[in-house]
Amino acid sequence: MKKIFFLAASAALLLAATCRDDEGSSIESIEMNFKSSFGNAPLVMYESAYPYEAGMAVKLQLFQFYLSNISLQREDNSFVLLKDVALISFKDILTPAAAAEGITLNTEGLAAGHYKGIRMGIGVAPNLNSTNPANYTPPHPLDDNYWSAATGYVFIKIEGNADTTGNGQFPAKLTFHTGANDIYKEKTFQKHIELKEGEPLQLNFSMDLKKVLSKGPDNFLDFRQITQDHSNNPAVYTFIADNLFDALVLE
Repeated sequence: MKKIFFLAASAALLLAATCRDDEGSSIESIEMNFKSSFGNAPLVMYESAYPYEAGMAVKLQLFQFYLSNISLQREDNSFVLLKDVALISFKDILTPAAAAEGITLNTEGLAAGHYKGIRMGIGVAPNLNSTNPANYTPPHPLDDNYWSAATGYVFIKIEGNADTTGNGQFPAKLTFHTGANDIYKEKTFQKHIELKEGEPLQLNFSMDLKKVLSKGPDNFLDFRQITQDHSNNPAVYTFIADNLFDALVLE
């Protein structure tokens, strides 16, 4: 009888150990933190005025963008999907303290081990862009920000006001809404990433919104001439999308 009990207990312990091993290989997590700035200053909505090109200044009310097909790159160059889509929105960043904290995107269920990079699409991937909010139950990243007329999502939203004369007044309303399948691009950040069992990993990303609006004093969105675009002018919306692609940095 004791022998039977011993065998049963041993089997239970082995099963428990096996379960722990399985769990340990699949419950690692990554926290992706996103912070935004405007030049050298943290990006804060509404109250902060930021110097811009040609003596202008801007105040922001909304800055957000979609990321799709967020995936880790294995050492054999295959990919493991972390999230199919996420909305990174700074609309509620209302204080410098909130800007310093940033926006954190959590992913779980990852195998411990070594990875060589992380890939993400800037915008909404075409297969998801062909859906609409009726396909999703709130809260979901794709339950809003949809253009019915364009049958697709707004990939990037930038809204605010501009002082175009340098007099301290901000009468010019800025509205740039960008989205189209042809501007969706995937970006791979090459970086050795080691997921250790039981140790959450944080990846830190930064985005300088000024670099989205301006390449320098000779190549920028001039708010004295244009204050809005809803993906009507390819020169404007591709400028924004290309710049945002370049401005997203893995620290």
